[in-house]
Amino acid sequence: MWRRIVGGCVLAGAATLVALISIEIAVRALHLVPAHFWQPDPLVGTRLIAGKSGWWTQEELEFRVPVRINSQGFHDVEHAFKKPDGVTRVLVLGDSFVEAMQVPLEDAFARRLEHDLNGNADGNGSYEVISMGVSGYGTAGQLLTYLHYGRAYAADVVVLAFYPGNDVRNNSPVLEPVLHPVYADDGTIERIAGPQPRKAPAGHSPMRWLLENSQAYFFVRKRILTGQPALARWLMDVGLMAPEALQEVPMYDGIPVDYWVYAANPPPEWEDAWRHSEDLLRQFRSTVEHDGAHFVVAIVTARERIYPDSWEQIVEANPNMRKVAWNLAGPEQRVQRWCADNGVQCVTLSPAFLAHRNEGRRLHWVYDGHWTPAGHALAAATVAAALREQSWLSARPRKSG
Repeated sequence: MWRRIVGGCVLAGAATLVALISIEIAVRALHLVPAHFWQPDPLVGTRLIAGKSGWWTQEELEFRVPVRINSQGFHDVEHAFKKPDGVTRVLVLGDSFVEAMQVPLEDAFARRLEHDLNGNADGNGSYEVISMGVSGYGTAGQLLTYLHYGRAYAADVVVLAFYPGNDVRNNSPVLEPVLHPVYADDGTIERIAGPQPRKAPAGHSPMRWLLENSQAYFFVRKRILTGQPALARWLMDVGLMAPEALQEVPMYDGIPVDYWVYAANPPPEWEDAWRHSEDLLRQFRSTVEHDGAHFVVAIVTARERIYPDSWEQIVEANPNMRKVAWNLAGPEQRVQRWCADNGVQCVTLSPAFLAHRNEGRRLHWVYDGHWTPAGHALAAATVAAALREQSWLSARPRKSG
């Protein structure tokens, strides 16, 4: 009898092990868990890992994209530092919209912009577009990236992709929860303080090692965290899930902090965030023009600004938002005013997106919120058209230093 019981337990254990291994293989083969592409950096808080390859996706599986980071640590093709003769270089800086992990590289904004510019070249030379977007960067991180990495490419045009949806918050040392900008007394940006790496607990067990290296575990955990928050909290209470796995959304008066940028009368901290943002834009413009290049601001669209149903879903999920007056066009209007006051070319993408949003192809992913391939193509076409209107784009390119 005992032999039958023991034999049954062994068979059940073996079957369970085979099932778990099969699930692990399936999750890896189908690329259901995104790779980790970022590493801490003492200057900009976080940077992409040069040469890293993997797949990018999210829990709703709207996309599964192969990704390779180039040798300079950006999601782009390789670019030589020395500019070829006769080439006009356009350098694009931004956050995750420019980083463009959500689409194949050939569909990304920078690659589409290069295609559009060359497809309409007027015979005075070819165009090269270099992309330096990184997730989580605000204007502070983008300016540091230009100063320490971007200016080496001797670009003729620098396009700053400004995303009001979180760039203003990113630039605030008070509102930004992860990549904290550190400013000098005169308001210049010194560095971005990234999150401190978590120390591994003493007595690293084999089970913990297995869980930390199991993509199936991370896939299931993410599903629970996003779809069953009550179950996730119970698993944390009983010790089956680490508390740090649940990343709470920063809130203010029962409303996610990010959305306060759209408030008609935001809390006082937001005026300080805007002051930092506008100071950074001035520093950016001054630096780029000192380098002999043209500075252009492109205002990136937000899903909730383009698709009213997305905004309604956000309000529905956060009932306190019904007590506040909102102006979704307010942030881009403020950036437009700054550009007009400072003589900077500003390309506002929302009119084109609003005009084409009902043509059958989504311009923003439904759940993820970033641009789809169609969104990247429309953004690139809009910026290319605006640049082609400028006489200086076809002027003789400056030589590499």
